[in-house]
Amino acid sequence: MRRHFASGSHLILGLVLVSLLAAASVYRDDLFELRKNFEIFGALYEEIAINYVDDVRPQPFMRAGIDAMLTQLDPYTQYYDEADMVDMQLMQRRKIGTVGLNVGLRGGRLTVLAPENNAAAYRQGIRTGDIILQIGETLTDNLTVEEAYDLLMGQPRTTVDVLVQRGAEMSPRLFVLPRSLPRSQNVSYSGYLGADSTDGIAYLRLDIFGDRSAREVKRALRNMDRDGALHGIVLDLRGNPGGIVGEAVDIVELFIPKGSVVASTRTRVNDSVQEFKTDEDPLFPEIPLVVLMDRYSASASEIVAGALQDYDRAVIIGETSYGKGLVQITRPLPHNTLLKLTVSHYYLPTGRTIQSFELNSASARVAIPTLTSFKTFGGRPVRGGAGVEPDRPIAVEATSEIESVLRQESAYFLFADQWVDKHCESAGSEAPNSETPLNPRKVTPSCLEADIESFDEFMEWLPQSGIKVVTDSDAVLNRLESEIVAEKYQVTTELKSLRTALESQKRTQLTSLRQVIETHIREEIRARLLSEYDRHVQAVASDPWIAGANQLVRDPAAVRRMLN
Repeated sequence: MRRHFASGSHLILGLVLVSLLAAASVYRDDLFELRKNFEIFGALYEEIAINYVDDVRPQPFMRAGIDAMLTQLDPYTQYYDEADMVDMQLMQRRKIGTVGLNVGLRGGRLTVLAPENNAAAYRQGIRTGDIILQIGETLTDNLTVEEAYDLLMGQPRTTVDVLVQRGAEMSPRLFVLPRSLPRSQNVSYSGYLGADSTDGIAYLRLDIFGDRSAREVKRALRNMDRDGALHGIVLDLRGNPGGIVGEAVDIVELFIPKGSVVASTRTRVNDSVQEFKTDEDPLFPEIPLVVLMDRYSASASEIVAGALQDYDRAVIIGETSYGKGLVQITRPLPHNTLLKLTVSHYYLPTGRTIQSFELNSASARVAIPTLTSFKTFGGRPVRGGAGVEPDRPIAVEATSEIESVLRQESAYFLFADQWVDKHCESAGSEAPNSETPLNPRKVTPSCLEADIESFDEFMEWLPQSGIKVVTDSDAVLNRLESEIVAEKYQVTTELKSLRTALESQKRTQLTSLRQVIETHIREEIRARLLSEYDRHVQAVASDPWIAGANQLVRDPAAVRRMLN
């Protein structure tokens, strides 16, 4: 017996040695290829930089090469040069004061897109749609958005003069806006679903997984639970692009047992596995929970939704999520540069991946398994390799071409300006109040009911606005007309009939989109009249996805049936 054991030991030792020698051989081959190609690249770069027919700027030339090289990998691996690093460091310090305005170019003019709720600009009366004519002593005619932000920002507790034009008002308004450090909030809205708190149904919208996002979620839910015991929670992750994984783990920790694996990562190097576990007892272990997500919910959002689904703790409603299951880390490089590098895959508690894209090139491959069947810990079927698929899907109609054109041309945004000027009375020039923000218009019921005759007015305004609703069919007809003219065919009457028919079809399509158009107009008008909080209140009240989640979470038996 001992002899057999010894011979078996020798065999195992031999196999280990062979494996080590093979691994060493592969490593030497990889190292040789790395050094060889590095020498080739260096020689090529030096030859071109020194001997090319015209001057070559080394830094942009190298950056172009690096960017081209990284396009062979996944879209999340990125290089940051010294200038990028300076910009990021300034943003991270956030010691620069801001007046709380989001601005952009609309029709070539610097326009307020949305003042931040309760920031100085909003409290003093600046509203969405105001055109900024001057910042300090600088006219805005030729400013870029970046230059405008540079002028608006400055040391905290200083002020900046901003001259704005509102609608058809005869004279512009001058605001003296104080700068303050920006507030960073991850939870944009939390409150009760229903007439009041007595039903105990909490709703919370989380926009991003940034610093303190878990703390914000926990605080909001605990405060509502103190007001009256919660009987249901709706967590809205729609449009949330993700962020810090640790924050996602801490949020899941509120709902599942201590010591549970929320996610794991697996790297190519040594095939090492790292697990992320909860380390606190849950605050809400049994309260019915519904999570809303859409096709733009990604990364940390998918970890939260997927982990809660794997543990049969929440019903997921909406669309299949984006499918980003790759982990990035940052590596410092020489001369204050940085590489953000994809190093591993995320896996959910059942072992399934959420990565839904197979990224291939001649240089590298980010592979995913084919759609693979898994079972939640309660035995429900789920799939890997396809993002997080909802337990209750919501069908979303594809955006029509005309609707896309109207958005691209800012039609709703521009129409809302003149609609408010026409239908909403001026509020006068009362002094701003820090507790009740000054509204430039009286918020009357008729003023807020934007759907009353707004569509008919929009249809009258659109042809006079200068906005051209150009579709793919228009482009095809234009090409056809050019070829006909070039060939000198005599079909002018037929072309005119085609154009008339096309315009008639577009009007018919616009009429069929009446409800959608009125919804967009209503949102733009509310953005000019209501605070951010009040806009959220109204949006929550009219959102059909939230209504469906509210109906389900109020029925614990229905939730249990879906999770079993």
